[in-house]
Amino acid sequence: MGTRDLIAALRGAPNFPSSTQNSPVVKFYAAKALGRKGETVAIEPLLIEYKKQSEALVERENKPRKLKDGVYGSESLSSPYFFAEDDISMVLACGEMLRSLGTLPLTENSEKEIKQALIHKNFYIRSSAADAIYLAGKKETMSNLPELLSHEKDPYAKISILSALAGLERLPNQNFKAVVDTLKDSDPEIRKKASEALVRMDLTLAAPHLENAIASENDQRVLLQMKEDYKQIQSFRVP
Repeated sequence: MGTRDLIAALRGAPNFPSSTQNSPVVKFYAAKALGRKGETVAIEPLLIEYKKQSEALVERENKPRKLKDGVYGSESLSSPYFFAEDDISMVLACGEMLRSLGTLPLTENSEKEIKQALIHKNFYIRSSAADAIYLAGKKETMSNLPELLSHEKDPYAKISILSALAGLERLPNQNFKAVVDTLKDSDPEIRKKASEALVRMDLTLAAPHLENAIASENDQRVLLQMKEDYKQIQSFRVP
């Protein structure tokens, strides 16, 4: 699909609220594709749609999880929901809009919206905003991350903020140690996010810690993620 077609899919059919064109799954994949295409013309439509859809989001969705994970994949950041593809929520769609905004060149408006999303009432939106900060790759945008990290109560949002901060710093400091400690968290989704954070840091000294985590990991999804991340970290040693 071309960029204009993807933008049209992202917008859906605003005059027909019940139309399937407005489904979160359509908006999720349209946003993801726009981020991959990397064309700046997508910035404003992503901003408009994110603002429109994120206003109604509640603090935390209480939907039953399904075993199939329709969002997580080798080219996607992991989701704490693990719904089937036809059950992707608007929360996930809005999170993907934020991440796509992070991959595109930052504008004054998109940077402002991403930073505002860091204090959104929904934990996954805060998490996605942290991902967007990391994906933008600008250290100057991370100035308030340490303070946000210290006040964050939700474990998934907390590791996401820590991951963004550590990934931008790429230093063997206290944030690196905190990521390593999180590899032992009781929640498999948190452990997976911690594993991804180690790859972001691009530090070969992370390899032994991830190797130890792999040896004791009993969740197959997390184990597969850790093994892939370990391969990436090992590749950092190759000149």
